[in-house]
Amino acid sequence: MLTQPHITPLHLVGRFNNPYTGAERELLDLADMARPTLPVFLWSDGPVHPVHARNGVQPLSLFSQAYPRGGTLVLGGVHVDLGSWLAYANPLRVVLKYNLPDHARLFLAIEKIQATTGCEPELRFASASLQASVGLKGEVEHSLMAIDRYLALPRPRLAAGAFTVGRMSRDVAEKHHPQDIAVYRHLAARGHKVRLLGATCLTDQLKDISGIELLPAGAMDAADFLRDLDCFFYRTGLASGGKGEFLYEAYGRVVFEAMASGLPVVAGASAGYADFLTTGQDCFLVHNQEQAIDRLTALVTNPQLASGLGARARVTAERLHGPSNVSIHKAYYTSS
Repeated sequence: MLTQPHITPLHLVGRFNNPYTGAERELLDLADMARPTLPVFLWSDGPVHPVHARNGVQPLSLFSQAYPRGGTLVLGGVHVDLGSWLAYANPLRVVLKYNLPDHARLFLAIEKIQATTGCEPELRFASASLQASVGLKGEVEHSLMAIDRYLALPRPRLAAGAFTVGRMSRDVAEKHHPQDIAVYRHLAARGHKVRLLGATCLTDQLKDISGIELLPAGAMDAADFLRDLDCFFYRTGLASGGKGEFLYEAYGRVVFEAMASGLPVVAGASAGYADFLTTGQDCFLVHNQEQAIDRLTALVTNPQLASGLGARARVTAERLHGPSNVSIHKAYYTSS
């Protein structure tokens, strides 16, 4: 009699208290990819947002015996709390994603995983620059993203009314560069539209300015929002903690979603996504305020430049996040 091969489960652990965090969105995409192949369980190290609860995410609880058992354990980042449940998980493999630049927490996590599970964690870095900053062995991987609905959006729209610049992110101040306020005012003063999804935190600075629309995160579907833009602009702001340091965007999924939509992108150069892009070819990467306004102005005044940049952006997004990337992830995360 032939014996059936043993199928090991895949356990994905994150902090599912917010429906818009990139690390947890990637775990959901990993779950969707792997479910046809093996059993998948989604876990949260704290309270579960109702949106995620509907996707089957369970809160970790040692008391209730709700925690991963065996199989492959994927930790969605060093922000995940490695509680007492880890000692009972008995994983065959542990994958640790490094997508938040906090070296101290990374080393602590590695030591705890080694001591508690006996496994050597397999490190997956969001970008080459993030890996270089810590100097550890591991693999750089392109975030798994479901981009088909963005690739399906029609382009170009550039001449349909006022030129519209927009962006989307979580609705917190650290996601917005402090000089972006002046950029938005500059655009609005020249008759252009600015639409910001996840920007009610900027209400005090931008309220009552004609041409600027501030929407809360989740107010509309991301693809529908991008459909009505002519350009995507993205820089991050000062990190929380009061040290005056800028938040480092380790990957920037929203940038690639915009590129997959065929939008020309102007984005800050100091971020993980910059490792995979070529300024002037598939985007404009900017280092300062002068460059930001100059590149935006160039796109506003030159529709041919804007449409060409957007078309090449879409090609790059599909190359990085299309079927070949899905195959790589499936081979890695579903192996025992």
